[in-house]
Amino acid sequence: MSFRSALLGAALLTGACAASLPAPYQRARAAAERSYAAGRYDEAAAHWLDAAKAAARRYDREEARYRAAAAFRRARRDAQAEAIYRELAAKSSGERSARAAFDLATLSIERGVLERGHELLRQAILRHPGSGVARLALDRYLDFVRERGGSRAVLAWLDTAKKELGHSELAEALGYQRARELEATEELVSARDAYLESARRFPYPRGAYWDDALFRASLIDERLGRYHEAIADLRRLLAERESAHLQGSYQRPRYAPAQYRIAELYRDRLNDPAAARREFRRVFNEHETSVLRDDALWNEALLAARAGDRRASCDALALLTRDLGESRYAPCAPALCPGLKAPEGRRCHAYIEQQLRESYSSSSSR
Repeated sequence: MSFRSALLGAALLTGACAASLPAPYQRARAAAERSYAAGRYDEAAAHWLDAAKAAARRYDREEARYRAAAAFRRARRDAQAEAIYRELAAKSSGERSARAAFDLATLSIERGVLERGHELLRQAILRHPGSGVARLALDRYLDFVRERGGSRAVLAWLDTAKKELGHSELAEALGYQRARELEATEELVSARDAYLESARRFPYPRGAYWDDALFRASLIDERLGRYHEAIADLRRLLAERESAHLQGSYQRPRYAPAQYRIAELYRDRLNDPAAARREFRRVFNEHETSVLRDDALWNEALLAARAGDRRASCDALALLTRDLGESRYAPCAPALCPGLKAPEGRRCHAYIEQQLRESYSSSSSR
């Protein structure tokens, strides 16, 4: 089939779908959308209710009533909106049933009926864990539980919810939130184990919290003095990194910070500046869109200067001034490597000059 034929077929199909909608429904829908766009929300709600009456399909009828409820909310007619949300949440199926249930809870919360609203939110989470808004609703509900009873109450609720939702679309969020709560209560070993379990059970690429779980496990391992294990957590994260030819493709926001932290751990915790220099260079070489690239080259240059390796320091700074000339460190490069030229009209900031003095001091004391 040619491309033109495919387009014609798609157009005919779209036209057939539009033609199958009753004319009164289409007119009411168009009027509702015009009224809503003009800010006439009462009028929009009335048109949506007319569209619901004229709809031939259940889906269109429920969609129209849901849109009517949204218009009533904008018109501050909460009672009318609540009645429709309650009806849709109780009788309909699919995403509109879920959204109506969550909106019903939100409406109560916004009106200040907190206990009832959060109870409705809890019920909506348990009934509709696959909804697109369920994760945000879970965060909101846990905040409420924490305000009322602290982290222990949150952990107790999560353990109970796991029995019902442990194999649902919310299972990963429940496990990750449990790890976060354990970390908040300073139960560090249990929190680290929970993070690692979350990463194991929901691995890359389907795990939404996979990289966050490994990164936070690494932070805890560092706090526990398990520096090699902290690096291993980060290398496990980076092992799944895929090559990306388009900016952002396949990239997760934790990748470059993970590589940078490996370098910091070698420098600050394991007292291995040579390894730290290699790992800082990897940030520059392997994470081409990261804002950490200039920090990495600068720190590599400082470590080289402290080791008395002027050539390696100048090599890192030459890359920085050539490829990352807008960096805050570029005006400071000649202080470490006099052969390099500072960008015109820019000066080295005092806090960076202090770093340089400390580097020279460390170098001369060796």
